[in-house]
Amino acid sequence: MFDWLIRFLRQRKREKALAAAANWPTTTAKLLTSKVLPKDLAADGGTTFQDRQIEAAFYFTLEGSYYGGHLRSTPLSDSEAHRLLKQLPEDLPVTIRYNPANPDQTVTFDTDNQGTLPITIWPS
Repeated sequence: MFDWLIRFLRQRKREKALAAAANWPTTTAKLLTSKVLPKDLAADGGTTFQDRQIEAAFYFTLEGSYYGGHLRSTPLSDSEAHRLLKQLPEDLPVTIRYNPANPDQTVTFDTDNQGTLPITIWPS
């Protein structure tokens, strides 16, 4: 009954977090494993058949400490996601943004990675 309200509040919180993250510093991370997952309910776009997303874990170092996070693609069809998954090898560099007050908080933007990845990144 209140699903729409929960989704609306989640989307609003996400938009505020992404706006703040746009000012965070960037660094280069390296991909670890990637997998195909069901589309996140908050992910915009996609057709009825684009009900999957690729999620790729990554790590980076900052002042001698290791941190990590993950990125997600925009919605894809199942076959497209599995085809593109093969083009995301481990150690592939990706530009991420991190919260300097808490480097465990990371965000990836497609605009920071134009032309470097075979997928379009859904900001997360």
